Amino acid sequence: MNSQIEKGQPDGKAKRADATRAALIKAAERLIAEKGLAAVSTREILQEANQRNQSALQYHFGSKDGLMRATISERTKQIDERRLELMKDWTETSNMDEVLKVLVLPLAELAEQEIGGRHYILFLCQAITQPDWDLRQAIKDFELTGLGRAYEIYDELLADLPEEARVVRQEIAYDVAILALKRWCIREMDLTPKQITKLIIHAAKAILEPPK
Repeated sequence: MNSQIEKGQPDGKAKRADATRAALIKAAERLIAEKGLAAVSTREILQEANQRNQSALQYHFGSKDGLMRATISERTKQIDERRLELMKDWTETSNMDEVLKVLVLPLAELAEQEIGGRHYILFLCQAITQPDWDLRQAIKDFELTGLGRAYEIYDELLADLPEEARVVRQEIAYDVAILALKRWCIREMDLTPKQITKLIIHAAKAILEPPK
């Protein structure tokens, strides 16, 4: 038996499969960011990923929707690591500014660090418009520890609101944050990730405050 396999190292076939999967995710992220979800066909994704095998997408993801979920999963896990890092300094009295910073800043940082991060923001703008989009379900499905903890505190800080009112405000604030990051990416505004995050926090707090 090959010594690499005995040591638990992936063989050539597994490596090729991983490479194909990564190429399809990257291609989908870029094309959907540029053209929109409805305008991108599976054939285009395969061509962009340099995949001659027309069944590659179905084999790895089942469907275009499955590919979308995989794309979100890959990025959210990466972003969640940064969220956990930011939360290390939290105290038992964490405030709304700290929670919103954890939700927004990692996305802004990723968009500044790599073109793929910008593509993901634009991709996410498409994802949140889908009828079955559910961030809380995504937290469970993708086991996002950092985002899950942040939302626990987020809920506690808005505990005075009726549940439906709280959830609606949180959803609107999230959508506004993603759209604001999209504008920041497209227009290449002269703002750092921390600065755009501060602006988004200010806008989100106005949405989240109970009516007086």
